[in-house]
Amino acid sequence: MSQMNTPPPLWPGSIRITKDEANSEHVDNLLKRQASLRGEGGITRHSRGKWYYQNWFLFMVTGMLAAFGAWALLEPYFDDMCYIQGTIESMNLEETHSGRSSLNGMEFELYVHPKGWVKVNGAKCWLFEKTQGLTASDDLAELDLSSLEVGQEIGVYVMPEPYQMVELCLANFIVPEPAANPPEKASFPIRQIVAQTATAGTVLFAVVAAIIGLAIGATDGLICRVARRAVIGGLVGLVAGFIGGFVSGIVANIVYAPLNQMAMGQEGPGPGGLTTFAFVVQMGGRSLAWCLAGMTMGLGQGLSLRSGRLLLYGFLGGIIGGLFGGMIFDPVDLLLLGGMDHPSAHISRMIGITVIGATVGAMIGLVELLARDAWLRMTEGPLAGKEFLIFKDLMHLGASPRSEVYLFNDTGVAQQHATIRCSGDTYEIEGLDDNFPVMVNGRTVSRTRLRNGDQIALGRTVFLFQKKKR
Repeated sequence: MSQMNTPPPLWPGSIRITKDEANSEHVDNLLKRQASLRGEGGITRHSRGKWYYQNWFLFMVTGMLAAFGAWALLEPYFDDMCYIQGTIESMNLEETHSGRSSLNGMEFELYVHPKGWVKVNGAKCWLFEKTQGLTASDDLAELDLSSLEVGQEIGVYVMPEPYQMVELCLANFIVPEPAANPPEKASFPIRQIVAQTATAGTVLFAVVAAIIGLAIGATDGLICRVARRAVIGGLVGLVAGFIGGFVSGIVANIVYAPLNQMAMGQEGPGPGGLTTFAFVVQMGGRSLAWCLAGMTMGLGQGLSLRSGRLLLYGFLGGIIGGLFGGMIFDPVDLLLLGGMDHPSAHISRMIGITVIGATVGAMIGLVELLARDAWLRMTEGPLAGKEFLIFKDLMHLGASPRSEVYLFNDTGVAQQHATIRCSGDTYEIEGLDDNFPVMVNGRTVSRTRLRNGDQIALGRTVFLFQKKKR
């Protein structure tokens, strides 16, 4: 047996070339140089195409639009503060509160010190040192408590403490001269408003993740005009995003709630009336929460195409995008929009959620861009400029919508035109139909190894094969 495995003797003057040497980058460079001398196309001759077909840009735009849609869907059910409008039934501006509240036998220490109260529509609204006045158009105004009197119609923005339990109402803003026609919710019971907001907050992560997952999962199929891929990718992204967002949202709220409570209890001269440390804690807690929620927003494409590589890219991109998006929310709200000076954070919530969608989409595309090993850039064809990641060991190219690389509007392309096979660090292309040739660098081939910079022509569609240098 040992004699059978012994390589044949070399003839005098012969040279033995190993497989690694034949596949080396040095050989690639020599072959490309010869092709260039013969005037054949290669990496030096190709059109860049339309830059907006880059995945990082497409995912960023679709993620941003999807997040804005999620915000528009949920925002009508959010009330950062409950608004009550009616006549003052009774009042006492001198009574002080102990600063503690209880619920189901549990004691809560308030981070404010209430003094004085007004009763409107049956709700006893406590005042504290930061209660501010507002005009009917929600502009800050000087508040003169001594001018309030029983029977006067006012509007009050209250924050129940503990928030979802409505045991104690703190008046953050008072409108001494409200508009004649109060908002529809002004007459709602506080418990109804708080329950509605709590429900919207509970499904916030799930709905945002689901809609972003739907959009990103369907994007590639829509751009490539593969309806089946768009539908399956979108639905898988929707379901994965909702389930993952709901579960991660519960975990995120568990993580965020104590950090937010700690931050809100540290008043200071920093942003939003907090100490600098408290502001950083608040921003970090929200970033961590959205980081957890972002994990499932980009899984649709990888799950629908059964690609572990795309699944990993979507997972990492979602985490990084959620982290960056969450970091932006509080600076936008407190530093740019003066969040503590307005009864509603809807603008900062819109910007924050929209930025989260954009960063999640962009990061999924950028992670794919940085981590990919080999890809095809279409240089001539309907999607010139788009890059097709080689994400499987065997990928089909053709006019069939079931192909991983679907080539539409090209009569010179067969239903199953060619395959690209990956084996380790080697990539080969093979033609599948003798009536529809595959051309590599201007020459018809039946099967050949691909090298970085090779030009591949299928019908009127031309690709540039690119491979990351190692």
